[in-house]
Amino acid sequence: MTGQSLLDSDGRALPLPPDPLSPVPDEVERGLAAYRAGDAPEARALLATIAGTGRTTVSGHAAMALAGIELGENGLGGSCRTWLEQVAAGEDPWLGPLAAVMLAPDFQSYTSLDSDRVLLRSLAAQLTGDLDTARNGFEQAADVHEGTETGDLAGLLLGNLLLQSGDQAAALKPLRYAREMCDGLFAGYAGYLEGHVLIGQDERNQAGKVLRYAHRESHPARGGSAGLHPWVAVRFGELLAGETFALDLVYDQMENSGVSEGEVVREPFESALDLTEVSRPALVDIGFHLFPYTAEFGPVHAGLERLKTWSDERYERGRRLVLALHTHVEDSRNERCTRGLAELREKLGLAQPR
Repeated sequence: MTGQSLLDSDGRALPLPPDPLSPVPDEVERGLAAYRAGDAPEARALLATIAGTGRTTVSGHAAMALAGIELGENGLGGSCRTWLEQVAAGEDPWLGPLAAVMLAPDFQSYTSLDSDRVLLRSLAAQLTGDLDTARNGFEQAADVHEGTETGDLAGLLLGNLLLQSGDQAAALKPLRYAREMCDGLFAGYAGYLEGHVLIGQDERNQAGKVLRYAHRESHPARGGSAGLHPWVAVRFGELLAGETFALDLVYDQMENSGVSEGEVVREPFESALDLTEVSRPALVDIGFHLFPYTAEFGPVHAGLERLKTWSDERYERGRRLVLALHTHVEDSRNERCTRGLAELREKLGLAQPR
């Protein structure tokens, strides 16, 4: 898209749209089809080759498919963790957060309470493309274990499955329930997913409240995890960057804390910057390093290159974030920042917003 097409009629940057769903690439689906047909060695060989081709959306999907195969056959340890670590370190806003949650100790602890392993079997079915089996399993576990930690996790996983299957309306109820009943890691993940649905419904203020809560709960200091928090920070930061002047929480924080709107927008990206043990989406680097306090354009350009390698869609996401943040980071008194932004706009083919 051209820079001009990303601006509204007043020349201001349009808000970032909800993240598009991430369909399984055809070559990965062929490997999964072999697995579902009973040829696990052929599936592993094909998917491992794809997963090793580089840091791209196709390799990320292949790694998650392999994690699903290993999860179903051998559990969460060993090879499953290795593949999940590859996914969490990628750029996919759907697979990355799920992988980060699955790697967290709390996930292993909660799933160990499920003596019949319904949750893990259902999740393995989802990751290997057997969505009906996955949905039936999550629904069964949510019903049988209603009112327990296992039941709450089952509802969260059901909401994630429904959302990624395209049924956002049905996903909202279990996600909201999980956010309200859980805390820490699972509340953060539920809020991350619920926030996506609310953004799509143009419920901007409610999305802001949910994502602010998810951002807080997902932080390791609140019982969340270093793996999940950067993903939540990006989604919250993107909303703040694109909808700053439409969000009540921005005005509330400015009034209560005496900070500028730019500082409110910057904070989520900053909170994720040092939590790099598991996940570091390139959008974190872009969101943080653009601000005049640092104005380090090297990490911004490097982040954009990582996104370009991953997929055209993620690269476009990076372009849009740069444009959405432009108003907050432009500083005519800072010659280096002004020059760096101009060079960045030229490289990305972006018009200068008002």
